[in-house]
Amino acid sequence: MSVTQPLSVLVVGAGPSGLVSALSLVQHGIQVRVVDRDQQFHMGQRGAGIQPRTLEAYNLLGVLPDIVSRGIDLRPMRFYKLPGGVEPSKTFDMMPIEEPTPSTPYINTRVLGQAKAEQVLREHLATYGCHVERGTELSSFEQNTEHVVAHLVKRDGDEEIAETVVCRWLVGTDGARSRPGWFSCAMFWTDLLHASYASIGTAGAILRLRYDEIYTFVLSGNVDLEKAYENYDTLVQIMKEVSNRQDLIFGEIKWKSNFSPNVRMVNKFSEGRVFVAGDAAHVHSPSGAQGMNSSVQDALNLGWKLALVEREFAPQSLLDTYTEERLPVIAHMLKQTTNLFKTTRNPAAHGGDASQAWTRPRDMKMLGVNYRWSSIVLNERHPQEVTEKDKHLLDAYGADASGGLHAGDRAPDAPGLALVEEGNVGSETTSLFRIFSSTRHTVLIFSSDGDEIAAVLKSVQRLSSRLVRAVIVVPRGLAGLPIVSSADGVYVDRDGHGYTGYGAGHEGITVAVVRPDGVVGALVSGATGLEAYFRSVLSGSNA
Repeated sequence: MSVTQPLSVLVVGAGPSGLVSALSLVQHGIQVRVVDRDQQFHMGQRGAGIQPRTLEAYNLLGVLPDIVSRGIDLRPMRFYKLPGGVEPSKTFDMMPIEEPTPSTPYINTRVLGQAKAEQVLREHLATYGCHVERGTELSSFEQNTEHVVAHLVKRDGDEEIAETVVCRWLVGTDGARSRPGWFSCAMFWTDLLHASYASIGTAGAILRLRYDEIYTFVLSGNVDLEKAYENYDTLVQIMKEVSNRQDLIFGEIKWKSNFSPNVRMVNKFSEGRVFVAGDAAHVHSPSGAQGMNSSVQDALNLGWKLALVEREFAPQSLLDTYTEERLPVIAHMLKQTTNLFKTTRNPAAHGGDASQAWTRPRDMKMLGVNYRWSSIVLNERHPQEVTEKDKHLLDAYGADASGGLHAGDRAPDAPGLALVEEGNVGSETTSLFRIFSSTRHTVLIFSSDGDEIAAVLKSVQRLSSRLVRAVIVVPRGLAGLPIVSSADGVYVDRDGHGYTGYGAGHEGITVAVVRPDGVVGALVSGATGLEAYFRSVLSGSNA
């Protein structure tokens, strides 16, 4: 048995949540080791639907161009008339197709098989010198107030090598069949969700044959699923019988999975120095394509907080907000996906119109996912909006947008920003999504008043430049531009999208703080509010 030197973070599991966890940490300069029990990289293409909110997360992490270039647009769903299965009976979009807007440039779902998305993430992770260790399983762990002791087993053929790893933090992202049983606090939520395995529906299987056009067969009812799963010839014959298409030609089936309805989650996402994310924390129906996307967003929420604590820029109590923010979102998601699964399995609920049963609401794009109730967001625009009593009434997936942007909402994009250099406005423009950082808070100062801007910048300068950057956005049409040397950039909002998206007026000042996970951490009216926000987030020894 070998004992390695202490490291910062051990990530167990190399699915999307594990890879995003690792990538978000190494970008902060944190030492990370990633292990996975499987000997080979996963071949399956589940989790193929990448929702707009996750595309925004990938943009922050710098991987979006590769994701987009290797993926395809979401294809329409098509039903065929039976018997025969040649003539289409109905073609429709499962998700509403929309035109991009200035605030939401990635508005439609993208399709890329999970195995290919994981490959993209591994490639980017490798640029930081971090590689996934295959065939390495976590067998057990124990922790104290200072570190975690993890016991690993490495397998090479028939040989097993035991290794003990001492790390400061342990992140469990090893999926629904996680072996260590991460927390004794884990509990099943089926009663809370009014859903049991029986009430969700009978067992079934969905076979997707190719991802350029996504041919989907749904098997259920009297089909011998167990035999079909195990025997290639039986599966092919069932497909032909279901479709009544004997002319279909089947090649090699590289991946198949047996699906059974299952709904559960933990009641907290961390205990001490150990965290869970993704399917290690919540298991649910694939209806609505929320699982992989929720996993990525779990990891992004945890990553920046854990990095700040490990770098001693933030107190360890900041990590409590991981559960505080993500648990209501996941609970809401479980209810949504369970209801969608029931509807999909029971088209009669829509008068027999299967297209209605398969249509997904816009909320599934996850653009409305928010943390308005969080203890670390500060909203001077809507003070005392959320109390402990009414937290459970908030819609974690579709917050009321009638009052404009709130702290805790996703930060909108704004294109058409022209850089000011030495008093001159450049001809080229950029957007906020190109300015936001996965490693630093971005302080957006919407104002043209030199004194107000100077007061906010003075507060920003008290913080480490490794943690915070300040960007000034001035309205179009000014007679004179403020000369500011201490800001990270001054931009003219040529098209007005910045002032509109952030609800800023041309008089006075609006300050928006955008967190490294693309969430508005604060909406305040000056330096006092800005300082209050950062006191709640950055109060470590190095801050």
